[in-house]
Amino acid sequence: MLSQVSPSLIARELVTPKFLVLWTYLVSALYVHFRGKVRHKFTRQLTDHSTFMAPYNAMIYLFSAVPNKPVLDVKDFPELQPLQDNWEMIREEARKLYQGGHIQISKSYNDLAFNTFFKRGWKRFYLKWYGDFLPSALDLCPKTVELVKSIPSINAALLALMPSKAKLGEHRDPFAGSFRYHLGLMTPNSDECRIYIDGTPYFWRDGQRSCSTKPTFTV
Repeated sequence: MLSQVSPSLIARELVTPKFLVLWTYLVSALYVHFRGKVRHKFTRQLTDHSTFMAPYNAMIYLFSAVPNKPVLDVKDFPELQPLQDNWEMIREEARKLYQGGHIQISKSYNDLAFNTFFKRGWKRFYLKWYGDFLPSALDLCPKTVELVKSIPSINAALLALMPSKAKLGEHRDPFAGSFRYHLGLMTPNSDECRIYIDGTPYFWRDGQRSCSTKPTFTV
């Protein structure tokens, strides 16, 4: 006959360190899943990279000085104003990169954060990525690099290109330790060129900007 396990013993076991780690992870994952108005299907959220980063991201949300909302007011970040002030200069260097074939899709699909984007035609040219500026950026777009260098709070910067009528799938970015700033350079200036952030559409226009938190549900 099996011995009966007392409820008090089970309760004590459930608050041991190994289970506290599990509960923390589960609560964080649920918090990330239910954050905002738009969500993945639960089965997809289970394997989404935002779930694996949930404990870290939940801490960022709770203790960050940045408002906990999907879209931020760019006026709250005056240090980024020089980007919009010089958008035509950035566009000129971006145009030369495009004409020279330097804004490319990844050939190896080894960039985990963007692999699904590449499959839909998304292309990019890195200026800076959480460290030093890339040698190719220093050589090919020196004015834009100098502009970005003048803003120390920028951790990463890139030029991105989407082909006409392309569409990225619904996604959450995995990392909440930074926010995203978008600046339109060469757009159709149409409402057809847009991004949905937590269910609300935002439209890209030449020289116009937007700012959102991460990982916000976007499409």
